[in-house]
Amino acid sequence: MKSRREELRNYGIEIESRYFIYRREDKVIAVPYFHIRTIELKEDTVIVYTGGIERLVIQLPHQGLALALFEDILLSIERLHL
Repeated sequence: MKSRREELRNYGIEIESRYFIYRREDKVIAVPYFHIRTIELKEDTVIVYTGGIERLVIQLPHQGLALALFEDILLSIERLHL
């Protein structure tokens, strides 16, 4: 059985200690946790809002994986501020 991080990696998402990386077909996006203002979970989608009007929409194949990503990002933000 795959770990959550391995499953997320299959969809181009890597959780690091200070940022997460989202790889898409045409680009790679690195989002520092310090720049995240709001994170939203909506069914199988995680929406990350950063300092300005920027937002990153990450659609995943099922709600469980979206919830896992949401929780991993929240935990990483908490660790950064401790």
